[in-house]
Amino acid sequence: MKKFFKSSYFVIIMLFIYVPIAVMIFFSFNKGSNLSEWQGFSLKWYEYFLGYSPFIKSIIVSLFVAMVSTIISLVIGVMAVVGLAKCKKRVANNWVRVANIPLVNADVITAVGLMLLFIFSGMRFGIVSLIAAHVSFNVPYVIVTVLPFMMRIDKNLLEASNDLGSTPTKTFFKVILPILTPCIITAAAICFAMSFDDFIISYFTGGDQTNVSTFIYTAKRMQPYINAFGTLLVAVIVFVILVWNIAQITIQRVALNKELIKKGDYKIKQRNALQNRIDYLQSCIDNEVKIRKSRNLLKWFKYWSLQLQIKRLNNKNNNAKISKLEWKKALLTDEIKAEKRVSTIHVKLVEKRTQIEQKIAKTTNDKKIKKLNIVISKLDKKIDKYQSELDWMAQRDEIAKDRAQDVQAQIDELRIQFEALDKSDIKNKTWYTKKIAKLIIKRDGFIEGKNNLKLRLTIEKLAEIKAKNERIANEKYLQLKEQEVKVMKKVSIVEAVDKKITILGLNKDQNLNFDQELSILTEQKQENLIAVKTKLLATIEAKKAKLDEIFGDIKRKQAKYFPDVLAEDYVPSRNRWLKRNWKQVSMGTLLLASFSLITTAYVLNNIYDLVIGNWGSYINPDVLSGFEKEYGVKINYQQYDSNESLYNKNYTFNYDIMVPSEYMVQKMAEENLLQEIMWECVTSIELNSEDTSREDKTCSLDLGQEQNDEVKNDESEDVPTNKMNESLQKSMEGIEIKTGSDIKNALDYSIPYFWGDVRIVFNVATGNKEMLQWLKDEEILEQDGNTNDGSEAWGYTVNEEKLSWDILWQASQRGYNLALNEDPKNVFMYAFEKLYGTVQPENTAQITEAAKEIKTLLSPKNVGIYGDQLIDKVATGNYDIAVMYNGDAIWALSEEYTPEDEEDEELIRAKRNEWTLNGVIGVPGKELENSSNKTESTNIWSDNLVINKTNRNLKLTYQFINYIYTHDNQILQVDETGMSSSRDSVINEILDSIDTEEPYFGSNLITSWYKPTENGQSFEFNEALDNYLVDEFNKIISTKN
Repeated sequence: MKKFFKSSYFVIIMLFIYVPIAVMIFFSFNKGSNLSEWQGFSLKWYEYFLGYSPFIKSIIVSLFVAMVSTIISLVIGVMAVVGLAKCKKRVANNWVRVANIPLVNADVITAVGLMLLFIFSGMRFGIVSLIAAHVSFNVPYVIVTVLPFMMRIDKNLLEASNDLGSTPTKTFFKVILPILTPCIITAAAICFAMSFDDFIISYFTGGDQTNVSTFIYTAKRMQPYINAFGTLLVAVIVFVILVWNIAQITIQRVALNKELIKKGDYKIKQRNALQNRIDYLQSCIDNEVKIRKSRNLLKWFKYWSLQLQIKRLNNKNNNAKISKLEWKKALLTDEIKAEKRVSTIHVKLVEKRTQIEQKIAKTTNDKKIKKLNIVISKLDKKIDKYQSELDWMAQRDEIAKDRAQDVQAQIDELRIQFEALDKSDIKNKTWYTKKIAKLIIKRDGFIEGKNNLKLRLTIEKLAEIKAKNERIANEKYLQLKEQEVKVMKKVSIVEAVDKKITILGLNKDQNLNFDQELSILTEQKQENLIAVKTKLLATIEAKKAKLDEIFGDIKRKQAKYFPDVLAEDYVPSRNRWLKRNWKQVSMGTLLLASFSLITTAYVLNNIYDLVIGNWGSYINPDVLSGFEKEYGVKINYQQYDSNESLYNKNYTFNYDIMVPSEYMVQKMAEENLLQEIMWECVTSIELNSEDTSREDKTCSLDLGQEQNDEVKNDESEDVPTNKMNESLQKSMEGIEIKTGSDIKNALDYSIPYFWGDVRIVFNVATGNKEMLQWLKDEEILEQDGNTNDGSEAWGYTVNEEKLSWDILWQASQRGYNLALNEDPKNVFMYAFEKLYGTVQPENTAQITEAAKEIKTLLSPKNVGIYGDQLIDKVATGNYDIAVMYNGDAIWALSEEYTPEDEEDEELIRAKRNEWTLNGVIGVPGKELENSSNKTESTNIWSDNLVINKTNRNLKLTYQFINYIYTHDNQILQVDETGMSSSRDSVINEILDSIDTEEPYFGSNLITSWYKPTENGQSFEFNEALDNYLVDEFNKIISTKN
């Protein structure tokens, strides 16, 4: 196994790198939305990708920023390199260390630093801040790449340029820049790649500009169209690499051809082949003989086999024994020379010591005598060292002589015993012969020296093997010649006639017309000879013409590349500028065209009429593109991943429309960041209110009659279908917003976009039968009698009147696997409902008391808090009880969901093959212990559409609101996200699909969970209480095992 990894590690590394890319390419053609299971070939995701304008815009932004920042970074970086090259080495090194800080510093620190710098300088976040940030981390890459090449430039070139009268600027462009061009291209590639792929710095400094990495990160989940984008990106990279390599190969081939033309070897193989063919055809004409090749494959196989054997024997590196012996011979020779060198060095050291002693005897300078005595002492140490080695070698030789005499005595004694043996005793004679031979080798080793003996034997064996190989090669060569005669036989060029003449001569005596037939055949032979020779001459002329054509081509190219400038008829060609600089012109044109194209695309895509900030994957692309087409406008669609991120970006960039959560609506409205909603202009969704004050108002904006007519058609005669859900409206009206002396509610500043509630999920497919029995005993889970008839969730339902949030504490103490939502306010909501029957605390004392309960709940190891992973855990059944949003629960328990964790592949496959609903959910509704008429409830959350105070296109904003809230578009929104719509008509249509052949979510039970509870409350914003709650939550989490 170790040998396998040692010999295949490069292949393993390549597989580790490229297998994921291959998987991505493969699944980009997957028909379904599943990212881990093949469901058929399709190009739908490529069509989706090309039609998804927000993602296309992010790609254009990435390309534009990458190109501009690369150009600016190259200019700054190369100028810095030139300056550093002229500085003192110490100063240059210090500046390089400073320049490298962005490379060694954490990206998040650099990003935060740049963000603060732009804020303090008063710069608006956008394309300028994004390019400036990218330049800041690209310049060090340029310096690191170009500076080493700059330092290696021969100073003589620069001095020669100055001596010839060149200015510093001309020297830079004519001498320095051409030398640095290759490394500048490398630096440009690095900068472009780093800029295009950057996320962290772009996320903090981009403002309204969203690049590819930020767009993908802020998406709610991984989408298949990203695979399509990755595949196209890989295809572009492969295409560029192929074009570059083809260009390089072509340039190298041209240079090689020039060198061959100069040497006279251009097309040498083709020329030799033609010349050999001409010579052969001419010999056929002269000798009237041609070579006929055999059609016997066995003969040819033997012929080719002999050729290969001769080639192998003639290759001295092919024989492993010869190579090994040559290596052994070299080692032994070096060892013998090393021993001889000891004696030579010792003699020279003694001579040198004698010379120094003579100098000491002649000089009278005490200092010089002292120095020479020091030298003599050092020489004495070396002389003693080498003398000891010589004494050891002399002693070794004396011992070897004595041993050689002993071995010779043994040999003589064995020979006497050998002579005394009987001639028929072959066995003992063989033993004596081998023994004597071994002793002779041992004796020679003592006499000649061990290394000398080995060297002699090695040389003898080497000569023997070479002689053997040479003999075999000669034999094979003779066999090859014999076989060559068999496969390539010489015959007459008029072989057929010669055969007839031969046959006629054999039957001469029986044939009475012999002379007449012979005369006829002879004449026929002459005619055939003339015809064959004529044909061969024509072939020769054709070959010569082709050869002359090649020589003519060589002559033309030789005159082009290497003209004879001393010839009288030489006329110098005009050295046109375009001919000299076509490479630079082509590259410059290509870069300018690319830059112009990307810049144009960027400008066109940034001339927009409306800026929308929304959560990732929170809108159907068809809704967005449909609005743009219908109204002939362009939308700048930005994504964010948290309310806090939206709030912070609002200070550096102006959105027109945003979709924050309810508590952030309250905060932003109280800070006067939002406009009030003109409900008289909103026609696609209406409030359930008896207050007629809004109905009396007339919309001051000319929104167009077509949209209003469409809304009227969307209403039935009895009950308007564009009404907002009453429970949602009640929850939103309960959120107070204080603006000065006025007290308003959330609906004055926002329109619900999506909403839902927090619910408890029970895994009824778990193997934990004890838990299921406990829940039955507590009357929380109910089961119908027939559980084997294919009933959903095995017939289980939740009795919400018996369900309490306290069930979480009981399950925690019993050791059941609990998976909870990680949001701090949601976690504390469990305790607030349990203790006070509300989702919102009134003071810090309640938070402190709730924190004790939460600490008790979270302390056991069987309780975990999760973010996006919570959906995967529920989908794979890796839980007993979970708490999550109803929309996430619907998505996780549905048949269409596929966990992103590859470790769950077997579970995914099993779920796909035979899907069953393995969970049920419910909202706690048990009566509070300290109240007879109040029950527990849950948090009703909502993400709400709001209008920025600095909105630049109010008319288009309300047109967009009325467009997106139409019934059909809300259905598209539900298809995309699975979230609950704020329109009653959409909720009713989805609930009406229950007990039909096709329930909306594929299951009657799951579809019934779509409508959030009517008994719930929304979180309100209280900065002091919220900060205290988060601090208490962090303390609990930090001490959790």
